[in-house]
Amino acid sequence: MKKILSIQLVLIPILYIITKLLWGLFPLHLLPEMLKIVLNDLIGPVLLMYGIYLLFINFLWKTPVIGKLSQIIFQTKPNIQGTWRGTMHYEWEGKKEKTVFLVIKQSDGYSLNVRLLTDERTSSSMFAEVILYRGIQQIIYTYSNEEAPDNKERNPSHEGFCQLDFIDLSNNLQGIYYTTRKTFGKLIFNGKNKKIVLNFEKAKKLFGISE
Repeated sequence: MKKILSIQLVLIPILYIITKLLWGLFPLHLLPEMLKIVLNDLIGPVLLMYGIYLLFINFLWKTPVIGKLSQIIFQTKPNIQGTWRGTMHYEWEGKKEKTVFLVIKQSDGYSLNVRLLTDERTSSSMFAEVILYRGIQQIIYTYSNEEAPDNKERNPSHEGFCQLDFIDLSNNLQGIYYTTRKTFGKLIFNGKNKKIVLNFEKAKKLFGISE
């Protein structure tokens, strides 16, 4: 954190100087003197700076190189949007595993919405964040799980918590989950597609799974 703050102290003034230089390219000499003074010293550079900020958090945060700069200056999240293919390991009347999909949607550099798709139902995040813990980048989120439509008594709706560690940002995640039903399990994701899907069947087609 101290390193990030030190870099911010250097980069933010540089960004403001660049903004001032860009503002100087506007033909302010064509404006009345009083309006020119107000725009030049007060409004103009601030608005341009705000425009650059919006550009970063809405678009540039997604790019590989500038995205890292955006994370340092504006504290945006890394671009992890897409559909991740993985396996859930759990215990329910014996040890079992199944194919699952993690769908991460980011509408801008600060937002994060997580959905876990299984063959039975879908869970959606109520809170989600990307953090750095002991040098490891993690996704942590709480979720609400809809009841299984085919077996509501056996699989009622419930809430839970999930923690996933990045093995690398492009393809690999792994972690654990806990539920309010006092169950837990392990999740391993080893493939990613940049597309966003809405349900389990579309996710299977996305990865060419036919079974």
